[in-house]
Amino acid sequence: MISSYNIYIRHLLALVLVCGVSVSAHGQDLKWHSFEDALAIADSTANPILVDVWAPWCGWCHKMRSKVYPQLSTELNKHFVLTRLNRDDNRSKISYKTQQLSPLQIAQQLRADKTPTVVLLNSKGNYLLHLSGFRKAKTLRPILQFVSSDAYEYQTFTQFLQKL
Repeated sequence: MISSYNIYIRHLLALVLVCGVSVSAHGQDLKWHSFEDALAIADSTANPILVDVWAPWCGWCHKMRSKVYPQLSTELNKHFVLTRLNRDDNRSKISYKTQQLSPLQIAQQLRADKTPTVVLLNSKGNYLLHLSGFRKAKTLRPILQFVSSDAYEYQTFTQFLQKL
């Protein structure tokens, strides 16, 4: 017969295991910055910028933020400066390329016509590429490696993948 003490210990161990898996599955906390701060940090660190273009009503955007980006937290925090643009915000003003633009206007300049969209900029804030739609971590990871290694400067993505 199992005592109530043994049941308690089993529940406690199960809780510890569940919490342990949960913590390791989510990795580190991501360091998000305002768009203007991201530009300044990227310029001083020479790290590229990942811009998460989202909308409050977009379920896939929330899934990217809660499920995909945490799986990539080590790479993102080490090699990128992270920022987000609310594509529905047409009232706020942000300094970008000597202009005062709304997040919507910046998203449009960065070719982010849909949500979610991941836009990658170089450390000077210049457009490199964008990916429209939901992306799984395993799809996004090699693209992040391609950009963070500066491989885009001297080879195609296909060439880069062949060397992985």
